[in-house]
Amino acid sequence: MNRLAHPSRGDLLAAGVAAAGALLIGVLAAKSPVYAALLLGALGVGIAIARYGLFAAAASAFALLPWLVIFEGKAPNQVGTLAAFGGAVVLLALVWPLEFKSRLLPIAAFFLFAVITAHFCFATDQEQYIQWAKEIVFIMIGLATTSVRGQELLPRFRKPVYGSCVAAMIVHGCIIAAGLGEVGTYYHAGERLGFTGEAPHPLALMTMIIACAGLCNRTNLGKVAGFGLGAVPAALTGVRSALIGLAVALFAFLFKSEVKMKAVLVLSLIAIVAFATGALNVVTERFASNANEFSSFSSAGSGRGLIWTVALNAWNAAGPVAWVFGTGLRSIPKFELAAMGKELIGHSDIVEVLVQFGVVGFAAWAAIWTGLLRSGSSPIILLPILTFGVVNGSLEYVGPLATGLVLAAAFGHSRNEEPEEVGRPPDS
Repeated sequence: MNRLAHPSRGDLLAAGVAAAGALLIGVLAAKSPVYAALLLGALGVGIAIARYGLFAAAASAFALLPWLVIFEGKAPNQVGTLAAFGGAVVLLALVWPLEFKSRLLPIAAFFLFAVITAHFCFATDQEQYIQWAKEIVFIMIGLATTSVRGQELLPRFRKPVYGSCVAAMIVHGCIIAAGLGEVGTYYHAGERLGFTGEAPHPLALMTMIIACAGLCNRTNLGKVAGFGLGAVPAALTGVRSALIGLAVALFAFLFKSEVKMKAVLVLSLIAIVAFATGALNVVTERFASNANEFSSFSSAGSGRGLIWTVALNAWNAAGPVAWVFGTGLRSIPKFELAAMGKELIGHSDIVEVLVQFGVVGFAAWAAIWTGLLRSGSSPIILLPILTFGVVNGSLEYVGPLATGLVLAAAFGHSRNEEPEEVGRPPDS
């Protein structure tokens, strides 16, 4: 019997849902292209989940994150946090039950989770709930990527997640090349931010991570192209913390390379790309406009010295209980508001964690990072993220952080597609 001539009820229902979905997307496209794109993406994710299960759900969530960063200014508030949280939950379910070769990370994750959740029980506003979710994403992905099953499954995320990152960078590159979006609106140094949000830091962290992942490509040409694809837009954000992270990645790459001369050649080509694209002009202007910032500790790092001092002094004055367990979720902005007249985050994961979650939380956070670095994930990606976190803060920018941790595990634990070192001869 011809199925086209005699469609079943299931066929008719599917056709009806497809027609209704198409109509709704069309209406939304006329009102808000961003919401239409989000709905279309949600439908695609739903189809992928129905076909491929939890893996498709997790991979889709992490593949979506770079797009949410480059279009952060056009997307609904906190959609990136929700996507990262959902992806982390599904990833944890995918690698369940959890088994570990070392007890360090799960024990540290337990203590950090306990401290953060204890503060969450006393939370009273939305900002505190959001920070709790961001911290939990870090814990969940840390557990998932270091588990035995996670190390086996994460290499499968390499192609969909990194491929999506590359595509997002190409689109973002076209946007800033065309002069669209925000230009020189934050630092007034000619930075090009495209359609990202008001602050350039999430974009800087995401582009830095994508550049570092590019150094894990198999071929020298792939390394240069992959690094340049992320490094140029990272430099164009004007965020100097990203440049420090890129420098750390290059040193790690050079240290791990077996043939140093070829590594130097790759680095030279990368420098030429950065110079040719004009990205160095933004960097030069940023440093020139803040030439005297290190004349005192308070003004150092665009005022970070003062921010850290205020936060640490408030923590010190809070008493022994706060020293051990912290002053609570989103307490630093309140300290900064009282002392400086405006709400500011800690601008360093060290300050954020130590002040808000105390010595116990800080020790657990440091132990988690120790476990991540010892887990076999790519240090070329992990070390720049940690560096960015120390000098600027990465826990706050949960979308890029989640993407980076997944890419580090995907490249680091790859078996069949393990990245070759520069100059390493192919297997015979």
